[in-house]
Amino acid sequence: MNHSYNNHRRSRHSHQHRPRQNLRRFPDRWDRYDNVGRDIEGTRFVPFKTPLDDSFFYGKDLPQELQFGVRSLINMARQANKEIGLVIDLTNTDRYYDKTEWADHGVKYIKLNCPGHEVDEREDLVEKFIDVVKEFVENPENGTKLIGVHCTHGLNRTGYLICRYLIDVENYTAADAISVFEFYRGHPMERPKYKKSLYDAELYKKGLLPRQESESTEEGAGDSSAHQTCTP
Repeated sequence: MNHSYNNHRRSRHSHQHRPRQNLRRFPDRWDRYDNVGRDIEGTRFVPFKTPLDDSFFYGKDLPQELQFGVRSLINMARQANKEIGLVIDLTNTDRYYDKTEWADHGVKYIKLNCPGHEVDEREDLVEKFIDVVKEFVENPENGTKLIGVHCTHGLNRTGYLICRYLIDVENYTAADAISVFEFYRGHPMERPKYKKSLYDAELYKKGLLPRQESESTEEGAGDSSAHQTCTP
């Protein structure tokens, strides 16, 4: 009788403390893309997809190489004898990871809230991105430190803004900027309208096309969260 009762208690106890299924889902299609591209030759840029907090991986039995977080990127850079000095986060959310992790590793963090599918309509974000990059690159204290840039997949918003910098500042043609980015990221940009906008940006720079006024949203224009800084 006691033996049966004790077994019943153990069974109830183990059921009550069984680990819950991890309901934190990866961002849509996040696992289809390489974690990090190569640093783009002739620039400081290294594009990557958003790192995720450890809690996204609990109980999912994933290979270590698929568990990509802030520490993963820092360790990859160190193994390559390189150092990341600045990270520009283009996602429009704060739910993927704790931004203070960058400061823990001595990396400056800039948040540019960039809603999906409209970065090509936001000249205000292009200008902020270029200003942030210029300020970092022109500061001799930063030496040869790299600039990490990510959106959700490290591809479309990331690619657009890096290409705009190459076109607007480094005098690349749109075709060359797109080709270089896609080669070093390891994936093609997926939004045709972003590519068209890059070709338009080249024509504007050459004075062959008038550029429309920025169509920044009220949220982006008046919200201080559109540009956040976290320094080590």
